[in-house]
Amino acid sequence: GKKVQEFEKAWAAAFNVKHAISVNSATSGLICALGALDLEPGDEVICSPWTMSADGAAILVWNAIPVFADIELKTFNLDPTSIRRNLSPRTKAILVSDIFGQSAELDEIMKIAKERNIAVIEDAAQAPYAKDRGRFVGTIGDIGVFSLNYHKHIHTGEGGVCVTNSDRLAERMQLIRNHAESVVAKKGVDGLQNLIGFNFRLGEVEAAMGIEQLKKLPSLAQSKSRAGMKLIEGLQELPGLRVPVVKPECTNVFYIWAGILDEKILGVSRARIVEALRAEGVPAIAEGYQNIHLLPMFQQKIAYGKSHFPWSLNNRVTYEKGICPVAEELHEKSLIRVSPCSHRYSDDDVEEIVSAFKKVWSNLDKLKGNS
Repeated sequence: GKKVQEFEKAWAAAFNVKHAISVNSATSGLICALGALDLEPGDEVICSPWTMSADGAAILVWNAIPVFADIELKTFNLDPTSIRRNLSPRTKAILVSDIFGQSAELDEIMKIAKERNIAVIEDAAQAPYAKDRGRFVGTIGDIGVFSLNYHKHIHTGEGGVCVTNSDRLAERMQLIRNHAESVVAKKGVDGLQNLIGFNFRLGEVEAAMGIEQLKKLPSLAQSKSRAGMKLIEGLQELPGLRVPVVKPECTNVFYIWAGILDEKILGVSRARIVEALRAEGVPAIAEGYQNIHLLPMFQQKIAYGKSHFPWSLNNRVTYEKGICPVAEELHEKSLIRVSPCSHRYSDDDVEEIVSAFKKVWSNLDKLKGNS
């Protein structure tokens, strides 16, 4: 459709990439992106435990096996050291989630990928328009995937966009998106592996919405970044709270503003702190995040049939608790977060949140007595 083509051209121009391929969700985009690679059943794809469950499931769509590397404390993104520890001869790709609004250590991850001749896919659903040393997050890997789900920075109700500078990867994603098996004969496409076709197309109405939403993205990203940075400024002196770390020469568009609590310093449990903040009206506080390697699918290794396929092809990979200690500890004990992306915080709103945090901290002794 005309609007889909117009939207894709506008997105490619906005992010300075050669190809933008619209899809009906970021999950569909992840499936297209992974299918565009030359994955074989039983191959391994390294990914983060701190991300949407769709990342792991999209790997399984192609009969490949998710391998969960741990995250690092600075940005909560994939730790390159843990990536290296999890490499094997069957590793074919790294699926990087640019979590909470800023990039992973992409230069180091791309270095690892180049050494091993493997692909990098960025799940940039939470970091649209964030920058890493002047480059747009989502455009540094071989493929980037953005979300247009209703709770993201901009949205079309539901939708997504894949970006790449590779003609081959773009064509393969376009084919997977649109019933590949019904069109490749006339195109004369070589290399038909992983071209199982789906209906992942974005509609004309959603594309029309996307065109207008995209115009708002720079100002919306700036607004979220401003609110997040002002929260850092206002809360950085509170004892027992480590505010988010924004890497030098990078920006954070704060899908989530995530801090780390030190219960030993505070003398108060995270649950009690969260309860007190909620009582002061601080919105969208939530304990922890998630660890998808502990979900039943991975614990039971059940995807296709009853014989544990595709793990039956490669039983090297395990998902027991303890394989991602940093992610697990943060989830269970110390992460605290608010969601700037879910609200349009004015400077006055930020000041109210800062005041609420400071009020809670000034009453820690009372909270200790109630713990």
